[in-house]
Amino acid sequence: MGLFGKSNKKNDYDEKQRDLNDNQLASDRLIIFQLNDDDKKAGELVGELKKGKPLVLNFDNLEPMAANKLLAFFAGACFAIEGRNVRINEKTYLFARSVDFYDGSLQHFLDTLPRD
Repeated sequence: MGLFGKSNKKNDYDEKQRDLNDNQLASDRLIIFQLNDDDKKAGELVGELKKGKPLVLNFDNLEPMAANKLLAFFAGACFAIEGRNVRINEKTYLFARSVDFYDGSLQHFLDTLPRD
């Protein structure tokens, strides 16, 4: 096969998208976490995001520089997996794969949050 030939090898991420559990809503897999300035924990949370667990992350306890660094990190990770990030309020964001929005449960979660 040439350099640009068609490959039959499947992408792991594509396989995980097709292997969704229809019995469990995306909102049931949510991880809600108050962040601190811990790069190791941030990496672990991105691993969970890649596995199909949407993240609701609160940046409230962080200094502005650390909050901006981690927000950029999670936004970049979300972009890399073709996901979406949604601002819930000034210091809280939802990060999820695009496929996690398909069942409507994450949008319902967002729509039913109390508003200030």
